[in-house]
Amino acid sequence: MTFTAEHQPAKGRGPSKKATQAEVSEAWCRLRSAAGNGDIQASALLIALAERRPLLSSLPA
Repeated sequence: MTFTAEHQPAKGRGPSKKATQAEVSEAWCRLRSAAGNGDIQASALLIALAERRPLLSSLPA
């Protein structure tokens, strides 16, 4: 199928492949806040991210 110069199909934009820096910064703030409020999972995630370790590596598949 060919299109003329005047009649081109609309170019669809898919979902972003990468989070923006603002989104990443906001996510870190929420994670730190949750950990500061005593959320055990948030604390564990912060530790795993800081040490660059998988969070659930010891669980069987």
